[in-house]
Amino acid sequence: MRRPSPLTVVEALALLAFLVLAGLVLARPPEGGELAPLDPAALAAGPARERWYGIFFQDQHVGYAVTRSAGAEGGGRVFQNRSAFRLAAFGRIQDVVTAGTALTDADGRLSRFDFFMSAEGVKLSARGEVRDGEVVLEVDQAGRTSRLAFPVDRPPAVGLTLEQALAGEPLAVGHRFAVPYFDPVTMAEGEMQVEVTGVEVLENGEEAWWLRTDFSGVQARMLVTSAGETIRQEGALGLSMVRMTEQDARAVDADEEPVDIIALSAAPVQGRIPDPRGTRLLVLRVRGVDPARVVEQPPLQRREGDRVRIEVPLAAELPRLPFPAAPGEADPATLQPTLTLPSTHPDIVAKAREIAGDAPDRAEAARRLVDWVYRHVEKVPTFGVPDGLEVLRTLRGDCNEHTALTVSLARALGIPARIAAGVVYSDRMGPKGAFYYHAWPELRLGGDWEWVPVDPTFGQFPADATHVKLVEGDLDRQVEIMSVMGRLGFEVEEAR
Repeated sequence: MRRPSPLTVVEALALLAFLVLAGLVLARPPEGGELAPLDPAALAAGPARERWYGIFFQDQHVGYAVTRSAGAEGGGRVFQNRSAFRLAAFGRIQDVVTAGTALTDADGRLSRFDFFMSAEGVKLSARGEVRDGEVVLEVDQAGRTSRLAFPVDRPPAVGLTLEQALAGEPLAVGHRFAVPYFDPVTMAEGEMQVEVTGVEVLENGEEAWWLRTDFSGVQARMLVTSAGETIRQEGALGLSMVRMTEQDARAVDADEEPVDIIALSAAPVQGRIPDPRGTRLLVLRVRGVDPARVVEQPPLQRREGDRVRIEVPLAAELPRLPFPAAPGEADPATLQPTLTLPSTHPDIVAKAREIAGDAPDRAEAARRLVDWVYRHVEKVPTFGVPDGLEVLRTLRGDCNEHTALTVSLARALGIPARIAAGVVYSDRMGPKGAFYYHAWPELRLGGDWEWVPVDPTFGQFPADATHVKLVEGDLDRQVEIMSVMGRLGFEVEEAR
């Protein structure tokens, strides 16, 4: 078997490897009965076509995927996909399994779909329908079922039906178009921008076309035949899918030491940060990407040209505000429960009140929450779904789980809380320090800083100044970080 040269990330698989799944905030709950899971065997009305793909991380064969499609009753089509792959994070190997089904109508429009993911015992399943200008969902995780709805202008494509959505477009270099798209992993809805960028002649003499896609800032490219069948997909960090036989796709070398995805995503730095966890002021020059990718949030994080200055307060400088927050003090979204931040669940509320105890003010209550999560949640790299309630029950996870639980507990006390994501400096990986992907909470504690970063993974209140914020929000925003990974770097000008 001819193995591919080092490639980059397949869009959907990269999102799973990114280790996070967003919480959801919706305008209103959907109406109607329960959504039934799809039964592909009952829907299929003709012979199925099956295609196998090897999944590669860099040049290592780490798993496989198989897709099937068949005609459905009424002239539509039913699509199926399942994948299994292994990745390493901080030297820990984890297995990820996904599966999905989608049904389109006779006009090729998405009507129903479902999705399942399992990673390290964490499971997520979702069922969806497109009806009356909405994508209506039921999401099961952490023992709870949530019903959600997203307005859409047109029935969107999902990953399984993307080929069908592309089939009606002319394959000519330079042709650009947009496809309405919905991602059940991030729960993001919008338009996928597509451009035909090149043509390649395959070994059998058939022409194939390179397409570049961009959705929510995540770029990938795919090689498709004139019939619209995908030959390979590539993206941004190290995962790719390559069409091959079933035997070759399944031939994963379990004894090969995997490349660590955390190490690969590091942002290099020139210069020294002698005491990273004690740094209160940090001045960096941004290298490799547009400095505007760094959030402007004065006085915490200021940007001037290619220079970013981060200064964090001391705990003693924080005001002593009451909790819960007064009406109108903060964006209501920073106090509301979401799918993965279940701040009104009785278990979350009870634990938050227990931890806060007789705390006299907001800063002290917040400090107790951060300290409790740091001391009680086991630090374990996790490829899965960071859900605050599940973390409370399992007490294990990485920065995403620590953050989800802390934000859930804070909101349960009426303390405005939100998720920040970006990179943080660490010298624990390799001989030289670098910046690595990280997530942490921000709490509205008042004073000149208003929103204050804290870090329950490191046990910091407030967090140190090596936390460089790139985005704010859940996974539908955090995936934007992927577009700079592998290119982002820094130069240290001042650290103290």
